[in-house]
Amino acid sequence: MFLTHALRLSPTPAALEVVAFTGAGGKSAALFRLAGEIVAAGQRVVTTTTTRIAAEQIAQAPVHLLIRDGQIDWSALEQALNSHGHCLLLSDDQPPKATGVDPRLVDELARHAEQLNLAAILVEADGSARRPVKAPAAHEPVIPDATTLLVPVLGLDAIGLPLGEPHIHRPELLRGLLGIADPATAAPAARFTPEMAARLLLHPAGGQKGCPPATRILPLLNKADSPTRLLAGRLIAHRLAVSGQPSLLSAVGAPEMGSVQERWGPTAAVVLAAGGASRMGSPKQLLEIDGEALVERAARLALASGASEALVITGAYGEQVQAALAAVQAEAGPRLRLVHNPAWESGQASSIHAAVGALADGCQAALFFPVDQPNLPVALLRRLWQPWRAGSDRVATGVDGAVRGAPAIFDRRYFSEMLALRGDQGARPLLRIAASEVATIATDAVALADVDTPDDWETLVRAK
Repeated sequence: MFLTHALRLSPTPAALEVVAFTGAGGKSAALFRLAGEIVAAGQRVVTTTTTRIAAEQIAQAPVHLLIRDGQIDWSALEQALNSHGHCLLLSDDQPPKATGVDPRLVDELARHAEQLNLAAILVEADGSARRPVKAPAAHEPVIPDATTLLVPVLGLDAIGLPLGEPHIHRPELLRGLLGIADPATAAPAARFTPEMAARLLLHPAGGQKGCPPATRILPLLNKADSPTRLLAGRLIAHRLAVSGQPSLLSAVGAPEMGSVQERWGPTAAVVLAAGGASRMGSPKQLLEIDGEALVERAARLALASGASEALVITGAYGEQVQAALAAVQAEAGPRLRLVHNPAWESGQASSIHAAVGALADGCQAALFFPVDQPNLPVALLRRLWQPWRAGSDRVATGVDGAVRGAPAIFDRRYFSEMLALRGDQGARPLLRIAASEVATIATDAVALADVDTPDDWETLVRAK
């Protein structure tokens, strides 16, 4: 998965992105890899730092330009961008490390973006002495006001190592920030854990420090280049997702690997249960199989699907459905929410509108399925998340090589298009657009069998 896709960036001169990288464990590698992706897409990018940068890192840029007397030479910058599409801005280049620029110059550069036909500015806004983890000192990070995305970076190679040098930059600050005893007085010696990593990234004086108002934050858990580190990254990412924070597992320093291995974040599973069941002649949401109503069965599936939360969209028979779900709600607590769709008679699209409108602001993707598929295996629902984590924005089931639709996952990129749906066909039209890009999980027709009529129900019961 490309960084541009995983970071949800679509940089253009009319929609400039200013991305600031902080933390430790791969900031420069991430910055220059992202710059390469932007140039390969035919856009122009300026890279810079508000701290210091080493000579070998400078060499990763095709050209660098020095700022003289605090002023950008706009003509020279235009020429460099015309020739290479990418220019690194510095204040000086005296070894062993070059000095970066004043953050106000980054803000000025952002104001000139359209004139320069510039799509993105990438800023290394923190130093880490080449350690995989750090806690910021009082004077850092140095983040420009124009920043649109803050990317705190953390190296997964630090997990399991002692809480001290040479593994942690400023370990005393990290211990103080997280309230951890000095390892010299602790028995056994403290080691850096996934739980500590998540707390550091979420801390207002840690990974969130200095973030300008209204700026997105998306942590990068880097060096997920082995099964052990990938597992550690997943543990951290899960903790972040529970707190409402999306994150990425990356290996930006390994050219042979994709920039991003997995994306994580808050997700939802949505049960569409608002219909009037006119062909059934009675509320099919309340039909019982194996001692439980279909809506109860579907709600339990949603809760076990791997999503952060479950939503049940009600409409017709709303009070009866709510009563049927009382026990499940008591068990699940806030992870299960009932959302009423007052426009249910207009068709399934209105239930999708109600669901999208009720999703948490930070929800990264949603799994949709109807209440009347009682044979759905929970393992199938959990498998659907794997292609989404790997970068597919639409994931659906497939039978005999054909896309079948629900259950299906839609990335948040499609939420606005879901709000434009009309009628009673649900989100199926969105799976027909560029259908070859839809990831499918193979299953059989029995698993997807739905119940619309008394005959369907009788067939299902007989098969049990």
